Amino acid sequence: MSDADITGNPFSALFPSVVDVQAFVQGTSDTLDYVLAVTEKDLASREIDSSAPTTVINPSVSAVPAPSECTKLTSILEEILRVTLKDPSDRTAAERCIPPCVLLTAFKDTKKCLDLTSLDEVIFERLVTDEPQNQVVSHGSLQQDSEQQAIASESRVLFYLYQCFHRLEKFKSHLQKEDYAAIENVIISQASTCLCHCEIYPGSKIQEQVFCLLVEYYSESEHRYVLERFLKNTAECIKGRFDSEGEEVSLLEVLSHSFNLLRNRFSIISIANREFFTLLDLLMFFTTSTPMAAALLEFSMPPGKANFRSFQESLLGSPLCVSCLPRRDNDPYEFFEQPSQVSAQDHAITEGNLWLPLKGLASEIYTIFNALLRLSPEIKNKTLTWLGRCIEAGADRSKLWNTQTSELFMSVQSGDGFALNLGAVLLKLSKPFSEPYSPKLLKVLPTYCAYETASEDEGNRLFKHIRGLSKETCLVPKPDGAPDPIQETFNFPTECFFATHQALALGFRVVNERLARLSQGLNRIRRAFEDARSHGGENSEVVDQLQENMERGMTRFLSLKAALLEPDTLEQMLQFHIASATWLCHVATAEKMDKFCTLSLPFPEHGKDRLAFVPEFMVENICDCIIFVRRFSEKTLELLGDKLEHLMTLILMFMGSPERMNNPHLRARLAEMLEALMVSTDEDRYSTLLPNMHREKLFHSHPFVGELVPTLLHVFVSIEMTGQSVTFEQKFHYRRPMYIVLDYVWKLPEHRKKMKHLAKEAEANIECATPPLFLRFINLLINDAIFLLDEALSYMSRLREVQQQRESGAGGASGTQGQANIQHLGMLAHFHNVMGTETIRTLAWLTSGITSIFCHPTMVDRIAPMLNYFLLHLVGPEKKKLKVKDLNEYEFKPQELVQNICKIYDHLGSPDTPTAHAFCIAVSKDGRSYSPDLFPQAQSVLQRIGQTSLSLAVGHLAQKIQKTAADQKQVEDAISDAPEEFLDPIMSTIMTDPVTLPSSGIVLDRSTIARHVLSDQTDPFNRSPLTMEMVIPNDDLKRRITEWKAKRGQ
Repeated sequence: MSDADITGNPFSALFPSVVDVQAFVQGTSDTLDYVLAVTEKDLASREIDSSAPTTVINPSVSAVPAPSECTKLTSILEEILRVTLKDPSDRTAAERCIPPCVLLTAFKDTKKCLDLTSLDEVIFERLVTDEPQNQVVSHGSLQQDSEQQAIASESRVLFYLYQCFHRLEKFKSHLQKEDYAAIENVIISQASTCLCHCEIYPGSKIQEQVFCLLVEYYSESEHRYVLERFLKNTAECIKGRFDSEGEEVSLLEVLSHSFNLLRNRFSIISIANREFFTLLDLLMFFTTSTPMAAALLEFSMPPGKANFRSFQESLLGSPLCVSCLPRRDNDPYEFFEQPSQVSAQDHAITEGNLWLPLKGLASEIYTIFNALLRLSPEIKNKTLTWLGRCIEAGADRSKLWNTQTSELFMSVQSGDGFALNLGAVLLKLSKPFSEPYSPKLLKVLPTYCAYETASEDEGNRLFKHIRGLSKETCLVPKPDGAPDPIQETFNFPTECFFATHQALALGFRVVNERLARLSQGLNRIRRAFEDARSHGGENSEVVDQLQENMERGMTRFLSLKAALLEPDTLEQMLQFHIASATWLCHVATAEKMDKFCTLSLPFPEHGKDRLAFVPEFMVENICDCIIFVRRFSEKTLELLGDKLEHLMTLILMFMGSPERMNNPHLRARLAEMLEALMVSTDEDRYSTLLPNMHREKLFHSHPFVGELVPTLLHVFVSIEMTGQSVTFEQKFHYRRPMYIVLDYVWKLPEHRKKMKHLAKEAEANIECATPPLFLRFINLLINDAIFLLDEALSYMSRLREVQQQRESGAGGASGTQGQANIQHLGMLAHFHNVMGTETIRTLAWLTSGITSIFCHPTMVDRIAPMLNYFLLHLVGPEKKKLKVKDLNEYEFKPQELVQNICKIYDHLGSPDTPTAHAFCIAVSKDGRSYSPDLFPQAQSVLQRIGQTSLSLAVGHLAQKIQKTAADQKQVEDAISDAPEEFLDPIMSTIMTDPVTLPSSGIVLDRSTIARHVLSDQTDPFNRSPLTMEMVIPNDDLKRRITEWKAKRGQ
């Protein structure tokens, strides 16, 4: 045969070179003289990679076996391939003990012995045989073995090749090493060819058979290893051919059909379906080799600038969507149906039954991602790129506009279950550095969020795959003129640390906010339901609709709560946040970031510049988690043990320091977290079963606990500071947990002592240019009390009017608009009543141990009239205007208010001291609200509520005030004709210490302007800046006033 003939023959591709073809032709010309049934046209589209491992044994290298050897090898090959070249009738007795095989008639007259030289052609002929079941031959009893018949006639191309591969493994010990390798190579080569050129073979959807093979065999221990090796080797072969341009079909194209099938299964499966974990096992298989993992990641990467939904619908994302929450906001909820008809115990059982698969899901998908990250540098970068782009696509989930109006964007920004599961997986990846002061935490670089990469290649080079973080608000603003951070190469701990925090911000924090808003909405629906039922009966259409709304809302609430409370993820999240707290404190204080140092007071200031790169969402994540756990799983906090100390350190370092945390809202959130760390005061708390010592220790023996009170007062005051003001509703929402903590620490001797010390210090420096911290605190308390109680009483009065109109049917109050008006007024009344009551309660316990500063001239003329005004409205003739239906619904507690106001009177006025005398004078000279009848009316209320001893104390104080009032009247009568220049222009009283304002030149009493400057550091007459150190004592006027009083006998 000429060289031209050889190169024109399609079978020449089966040999390494033309020389080898010629040797083969020469050696077989006498024995192999047959015509294949397969035409050249059939083979023209096949391309076999000649550079791949040799798939045919070259006769020039391995001689044709001797007859005995041929018979032995033929038998083994027939067992493996289930094909034969001999009809049973032509076999000797020794050759007849073979399993059912497909008789390849194309070789009937040309080849007598099945051997390695023709293996490739034989397998190919078997694969292209139509209806192989009609070609099965067998001998003896095996003719009746239907199972063996079915095995021999397997028509699915890839299944047949795998079964051959599996049988080859069983005969490995019976074959020489070279023969085994040759057979294996031919099977793998044929598998690669059939997957790349499906059109050649009978049947269809050969590429989908990869998935079908995995479904059928991968879970069986007998097949798992063999199937994994078969498919991995096939994938390597396909990739090798494609890379060498010997094949036009890529591995991704081959596997995409199986990927689609797997993704579609994930998209419809339930968390309660056990098959889900089988599917995860199949997904895990594709991470066992670099070529398959690369194809998986490429298939899972949405094109272009994709939205969050695109990542949820990807192959890697679809299993993360499996949850007890619906995949989309408008999908139905699968669990907790008809919750009102099921007991709380049954709900708890359902919750527990959901936690087990949720835990397993996070663990299995973590294993998948961990395998991808460890496979190769290339796959690691691709995996991190997928995670980074996914997190970037979901960034809008955490934005205020989205969390408040999520219903408008459900098709784009849904996927609460996906976001929660992604966070759970990343928490597991972060576990190696989720310990306080872990050395691996030192590798986390704070500048990660400051630098943006321009491309994916740059992200791979710098190991930074999450983009968009530079847009996040950081703990402190970047100083003007400060240089940009030096570009540096990051590392996996840094990337994983920030990716986990960002995922928690997009997942846990958003879902937690949804839960809180849903809880508020359910409370509103409940109140509306009870109101509608009381007015419209049990069977009205409105009642039925509200009942249905409550059922749906409770289903959603219980599902969200179950997803958030999965114990394993919750524990890991707490550990991660505690580690994050130690890292934040280290960033804020360390001179160098390479080692942790022991902290001491005062905290070092070395890290202020670094904090300009740390995003606020890290602290928000920590706060949200602790507050949530306190509400729904309080015992979990105690189980953290001494690690809680790191959270307290974070609070004490940042809460009172605008230099470390610029945002007053965020510092107020730390106060909420502090309240969450307190021991529960509920009577039914679990403390009877589990000690509370670790949380109690935080407030008693934490190394920096002495800073707790000033830190708390600082954040209380800073909410009101110029340039950091917030809306009044936010302000009081933030202050409520502070009231609770202050009340708690007041009962602890060391903290009460600290507060008294701050009060004395404030009184001693009451006229400093910068008002002392405690003075500003009590001034705001009084401001809050005046505003809140006045508003609360006003809303209660208006509610009464609307209720009366509704009962009479006047003014449309009974219609829909009237109902909405009542609900709106009720919400406002509820809010102001709660906060007003809390503020008065705080003043009551505070004045039990601190009195002098409240009776100082700067304060006494503010607190006394305030107490008089509210006591008159609560016990005087106007109290009937505050009577409405359902006082408890609006949290209006007039009896408690009267009791606490009377306690304040008693604390400030009863002692026989000059300060108490000053207070009594201030009470008696309030001509607007005070009268001799005021306290007897209060005593009547106190007697009715069982406060006999307090009633007696108020009676004694009333007598004292009346006597003081009589004495004061004599004084005022004696000086009633005082010159006008002696009178304070604001208070219209004779000045005791006149001062001149530097810019306007107006003369006022020192106590009057001191009160003003506490709240507003400007001249009240021209708005110029003003502090107490700027006022000019008017000694001449003071001397003349003193002389004038002396002449009048004063």
